[in-house]
Amino acid sequence: MKGERMTRKEAKRELKPIKDMERDIESIELEIERLMTLATKMTTSYDGINVQSSPKNKIEETMIRVEEYRGKLTKMLLKHLEYKNMCLNKVSQIQPKTLQKILIYYYFQDKTFEETAEMIDRSVRWTHDMFDMALDKYSEIF
Repeated sequence: MKGERMTRKEAKRELKPIKDMERDIESIELEIERLMTLATKMTTSYDGINVQSSPKNKIEETMIRVEEYRGKLTKMLLKHLEYKNMCLNKVSQIQPKTLQKILIYYYFQDKTFEETAEMIDRSVRWTHDMFDMALDKYSEIF
């Protein structure tokens, strides 16, 4: 969109993935935690009778899955960090600082309007109006 001002709606569309990425990362972290719990609950059988489906094989399979998820998580974190920094660089150019704070609380810290209003000691309505103004300022930055 070089040379052309984005709209408020486009600004929201650019910032919204930050919240979505956080949720995706959290779901992968929870799956890793679940798999690790599962792996630690498994016990190894030393009788060697059931070779095809031994607990040791299941532990190994689980740990392979954990490593696959950790690889996905690493890639996702790097992509998310890069995207977040790009958006944060734009947000940091917004004046006054109160407008920056509103976008940071809402998008980067995943706060609700109510929580944001409380943090800046303003009404929810005022916070929402300032949120719209912050999006307008954001949309002016190239």
